[in-house]
Amino acid sequence: MENLFITGIKHSGKTTFARILSSVTGIPFFDSDDLISEIIKPLIIRNFYSRYGKDEFMEKETQAVLSFIEKEKKPFILSLGGGASDNTRLMEIIKKNGKIIYLKRKKEDMLPVILKHGIPSFLDKDDLEGSFYSLYEKRNRIYEQYADKIIDLGPYRDKKETVMDFLDELKEYL
Repeated sequence: MENLFITGIKHSGKTTFARILSSVTGIPFFDSDDLISEIIKPLIIRNFYSRYGKDEFMEKETQAVLSFIEKEKKPFILSLGGGASDNTRLMEIIKKNGKIIYLKRKKEDMLPVILKHGIPSFLDKDDLEGSFYSLYEKRNRIYEQYADKIIDLGPYRDKKETVMDFLDELKEYL
């Protein structure tokens, strides 16, 4: 069993499905946001990002994940943040240390879900759709390039049915 890195666009279901996969397989689950939070205390991620910027955040993200990989001796499932694709160094590290599972959803399905949680700072308030679609296309290309397995989750639907499909797709890695 290899380490599994769950990637995807913001709010694509990475953490939800990683937790479910962990509960079914018994493989421990971790979230990169928790790892990052540990090294940037007392700041929360959003405040750290606002104060120090994207480059410094990506450095901390890489540091947190690499340190975790080096310490963890048993196979694990790690859910990464939606912007991990922008961090080339991180993507190369995880590629060398396990299998990358990309949870893919259509951009048209994702924008309403993201906006339901408020307008993220990485979107242009004057062109929400255009800025999101542009970002989605860029990140989708990168995630597809690095992925060992792409799982098309389609539109949001019955969670139990989706989970069964998800587990079926990952049989070869479990």
